[in-house]
Amino acid sequence: MDYLLTDKGRENLELLLKGRSLYAFDFDGTLAKIVPDPSAARLGRSVRSWLEALVKRAPTAVISGRSLEDLRSRIGTTVPYLIGNHGSEGSHVVLEDMQLVRETCHRWLQLITDHFQAELARSGVLVEPKSYSFSFHYRTADQRHAARALISRIVAELSPSPRIVLGKSVVNVMPSSAWHKGTALLECMRRLGCTTALYVGDDETDEDVFGLGDHRILTVRIGKKNTSSARFFLKRQTEITQVLRLLAEKCG
Repeated sequence: MDYLLTDKGRENLELLLKGRSLYAFDFDGTLAKIVPDPSAARLGRSVRSWLEALVKRAPTAVISGRSLEDLRSRIGTTVPYLIGNHGSEGSHVVLEDMQLVRETCHRWLQLITDHFQAELARSGVLVEPKSYSFSFHYRTADQRHAARALISRIVAELSPSPRIVLGKSVVNVMPSSAWHKGTALLECMRRLGCTTALYVGDDETDEDVFGLGDHRILTVRIGKKNTSSARFFLKRQTEITQVLRLLAEKCG
């Protein structure tokens, strides 16, 4: 992985500016800081300002694990292309496919509520239902090892077997047939007529984009990790402001 804020990184960013490119970002840990309480995550003032400037000049998207409704409540109308639930919720998804995913998640959630609600409460694990996926948050659990063991035991009970994506103190669960961030980004590029793209993310859910290995997509991870498939990295989340500013000032 190479550091993005170098001459080499800036040259790669500027190559995107020569054509019609899509600029896409994860939300938590990328546009917004990671916070102990996920409901408290917000865009910082400078990030919002430069994001709004970029939106006026180029196709821009946010692809998040949050539900679309939740994402809209934090971003508003700033970004026209919002994709939620790790890629499985948005205008790019066929309604019939969304309904099947939703029904599966509903059955899983019913099982969890009927059989594990008390244990989850005692362990400090928060279950966040998002219609097309759900997440087990254990950031504030006192016994994190026990919390993870409980989550693993619950996930093993789900049928059909779900797709599991690990995050930072969170286990994301979704039907294996659901769209993911990589397929959602490619479809968004196709619909918007974009031949190249930038994608910036920060954790395992974003490897669905990084791992595509598509030369048309410039991939950037927040935080260097040698096992990541991203081509570039930023040292810390706060550097996203510099990237947004560079793009907004040079686009158009």
